[in-house]
Amino acid sequence: MFLTNEKKKHSTWQGTFYTRKWNDQTPVVYFEKLYGGRPLLKKINQLALQENLIFNSSMVDENNSTVWQSAGWEVSEKLNVLSLNLKNIKQSDKNIENVEVFTDAKIPEVLNLDHNIFDPYWQNSIAAFKETIESCVHNYLFIQKADGDTAGYGILGITRNHGFLQRFGIVKKYQNSGLGKKLLEDVVAFSKQKKLVNVRLNTQTQNKHAQSLYLNNGFVYTKTNFLILATSNHK
Repeated sequence: MFLTNEKKKHSTWQGTFYTRKWNDQTPVVYFEKLYGGRPLLKKINQLALQENLIFNSSMVDENNSTVWQSAGWEVSEKLNVLSLNLKNIKQSDKNIENVEVFTDAKIPEVLNLDHNIFDPYWQNSIAAFKETIESCVHNYLFIQKADGDTAGYGILGITRNHGFLQRFGIVKKYQNSGLGKKLLEDVVAFSKQKKLVNVRLNTQTQNKHAQSLYLNNGFVYTKTNFLILATSNHK
């Protein structure tokens, strides 16, 4: 009922929400609230205990998390939002060769790469990649190569004149080799050529290695933080 591959919509008198599998590696239910307050959240927390299921929320603005916690949900992960003001970046005439339009047809290829980069909890599913594509008007895939191997990738979503670095990672054996910086520079140069105002991204608060890369390349913290909340039986 809840652990489906694609998002499924549920409607009750307490509210409306989507669920699906978190991903293919983690036995967690992804929960996205569309409408409803504390009664809905309390009901889902109780359901989790009754059915022995763990629900994790979609990203929730930290400032809106009080109602979740009052209904028994607990903070599982925290993400910081970083932003790069492209007005401060010099225009580059560099020919970005490692970029292409990201479509559903590319998902199987990127899925395998994604699973070689991220820990099981943070790995994307096919459904998650489709939702990534749907979340922005235009989507671009950047592939980083090294010695003939695929070493990493990034996904840049664009809506109006704003960029969103939806996904970014380097295969572990190529980390700390400068390839992450090179890939990020390509994303930034491409964004500038597209005349974007800024590029934003979310990164785990505890992932200091990733944050260091972004901060050293002009990104700054914003006042926005997101939380992933979990039903009280998640530990």
